[in-house]
Amino acid sequence: MTDGNNLVCVFTGSLVDVKYYKERLQEAGISSLWKDEFSSGTLVGMGGTPDNVDLFVDEEHESKARNCIASLKEQ
Repeated sequence: MTDGNNLVCVFTGSLVDVKYYKERLQEAGISSLWKDEFSSGTLVGMGGTPDNVDLFVDEEHESKARNCIASLKEQ
């Protein structure tokens, strides 16, 4: 992963789905990270939605990651 300046969100959904796609992307050689606003919000006393987790990849891998996720959704 880069320093975080060139990250793009390729999927937003439940934590279960994000973890699944993250593992599949890793198998395809694409590093990713997820950001969970719900957990972050509870730490500071604010709310959030547990089904609103974002999955990010480096900008250079965006197309490959989106294609990979799209093909997994079709299965």
